[in-house]
Amino acid sequence: MRDDWESSQAAQPRVEVRHEGAEAIVAVEGELDHGTAERFVACILEALDTKPRSVTVDAHAVTFTDSTGLSALLRAHGLAFVDRVDFRIRDPSPRLRQLVEVSGTKDLLLPDV
Repeated sequence: MRDDWESSQAAQPRVEVRHEGAEAIVAVEGELDHGTAERFVACILEALDTKPRSVTVDAHAVTFTDSTGLSALLRAHGLAFVDRVDFRIRDPSPRLRQLVEVSGTKDLLLPDV
């Protein structure tokens, strides 16, 4: 039973906000899906509350993204746009990049990639 608990804890995604000068960085590790989308958007709102010049989503460690995760990224982009804050996704994982390309949102979410 302990092994199952440890496995489930290890699989838990991590979303955190840190600040580097006028930039808020939201780091996502693990899955960005139905189970984590609300937490991700809450971190985006937390970051925007600090009035940064830009919000960067560090997505290099995203292991899985579904339509709910994509929707959360689009919502985050929209929230930043309304607040006139630059929004970018840095180092998207191959799976995230593929979903963004297939969904037709690459020009919006990954314009520089």
